[in-house]
Amino acid sequence: MTMRIVRWLSFLFAVWLGGVAGASGQTPEPAVVKILSNQAVFGKDFAAALRSLPGWNALEEREIAVFSVQLVGSTPFDTKQAAEKRVSQLNEALTKTHAQFKSEFSAMSEARLHPLRVEAIPFPEDDSYRAAMTDSSLQLLNPDLTLERLSAALGKPESVRYVTVQNKTERRPIQLKLYEYAGGQIAFAVPDPTLRPGIIDRALLNVRAINSAVFQEAR
Repeated sequence: MTMRIVRWLSFLFAVWLGGVAGASGQTPEPAVVKILSNQAVFGKDFAAALRSLPGWNALEEREIAVFSVQLVGSTPFDTKQAAEKRVSQLNEALTKTHAQFKSEFSAMSEARLHPLRVEAIPFPEDDSYRAAMTDSSLQLLNPDLTLERLSAALGKPESVRYVTVQNKTERRPIQLKLYEYAGGQIAFAVPDPTLRPGIIDRALLNVRAINSAVFQEAR
């Protein structure tokens, strides 16, 4: 009898664990649609950033940071030359990779095309170089986004956590306070120190998850 109980409890635990793993490996797409389509959060030209996702995904970029006027990859490089190689790879991927928006994002597909220039930039937060897409004339993220405005638009964050960005010198590192949504696949960051206290200066998107949620197929 005792052995049967132990086996039964083991079975229930395995089922529960499998359910948790399955849930954590999937993006809750209705939440993603609500977040990425919110014009109070993202800028009027955000569709340009989303259109680049299949290219980033083809290079297996883990995450991209969406700032007000630029999109920055998460892969750090020690030299500008190394980052420029990544830029060439991204340009090639953007040319070869084509995908269609899912019907939930039909408004994005109808938005006017704004090609973003890909370049290698210095990223002072960790003294690295990154591949980035920039255009100072565009607005990809609301430049005046605060936690109050974010919560009013999307509701309270699912979780809050801190990430410390180390640098190569002895200066004080940047600490990011992350407000997470959609199972952690989308986060909004407030840096410290900053010249604009309380302002969310970037959105962090999980490339693989968001690409899968937004596009029908990448080929």
